[in-house]
Amino acid sequence: MEQKPKEFALEYAGFWVRLGAGIIDLLILGFIVGIVACVFPSPIIYIAVGLLVSVAHFVGFWVWRGQTPGKMVAGIKVIRTDSSPLTWQCALLRCWGYIVSAMILFIGFIWIAFDSCKQGIHDKIGDTYVVKLPVRQVVLTESYARGGVG
Repeated sequence: MEQKPKEFALEYAGFWVRLGAGIIDLLILGFIVGIVACVFPSPIIYIAVGLLVSVAHFVGFWVWRGQTPGKMVAGIKVIRTDSSPLTWQCALLRCWGYIVSAMILFIGFIWIAFDSCKQGIHDKIGDTYVVKLPVRQVVLTESYARGGVG
């Protein structure tokens, strides 16, 4: 008899946890782009390299793990609305949605607080949700309590 994998009811990640994750990512990117600015003092090169590094950061991490470092710390993950992992195409669309969300006075990000599925404009463009990851719980048995391994 085949065993079905365990299913979890995932909870959408809200505005504040996503903002915290975003701040962590922006600090990381700011550090990297700051180093680039020291090496290439030309504003045009600085902006172009900063944009490329930012796109590579977000798209690369979303496709690789569904999580940027900020999302890893916050315990949240980006998934497709059909629960599948992100593809390169989907991640690029979502990244484009970040730019659109920022260009309209960040309303695309603020919208997360008011949407029933906690989706910003970038999530709707990329066909994604951001969900809280289930917390792993350790069950302690008597053998663990006595220092045993099993």
